Amino acid sequence: MGLLTPGRALAVGLVALAGCYSPVARDCTVSCASPGDCVSGQVCGSDGLCAAPEVAGRCVAVVTDGGPGHDARPSDASVSADAPSMVSLRVQISGKGSVIVLGRSTCSSLDPQHGNCTYDIVLGVPQVVRAAAIQSTDVFSKWSSATCGGQGATCTFIPVGATTVVAKFDHGGGFL
Repeated sequence: MGLLTPGRALAVGLVALAGCYSPVARDCTVSCASPGDCVSGQVCGSDGLCAAPEVAGRCVAVVTDGGPGHDARPSDASVSADAPSMVSLRVQISGKGSVIVLGRSTCSSLDPQHGNCTYDIVLGVPQVVRAAAIQSTDVFSKWSSATCGGQGATCTFIPVGATTVVAKFDHGGGFL
């Protein structure tokens, strides 16, 4: 029982190595739909590829031609020098409510960020944000930022730089 056979030694070695294994993925090589799809240290960029935060959103898939009779297949990805410029969109909520950033996520006053969220968006590409009450007793009253000022609950804008939108919600009273 005390002897370690070659097969048993190999199994013990593999188990020991498995405890040390940590996956490594190069930037722009793994597709993603949510942050949990990426390895530690990487984020899911707006381009759908995992990368370091400073690279995320600027990956471009590289496709190779398989030759005659073969389909083109993705080979790897790289950071594009002419990738779209990214800017930040800051969403702030005054009162109790939420702002839906179409194609992204929802920022809520009930979230841990307490209605103060930041997103990376593409410069010059139209964006849509929609204010929504969380409870029937709270109502959207207005956008109190220049970007969406004067628009209704749905605001469309084209970012020309870092942008902040502020949604104001009032408590409407209501009956209990």
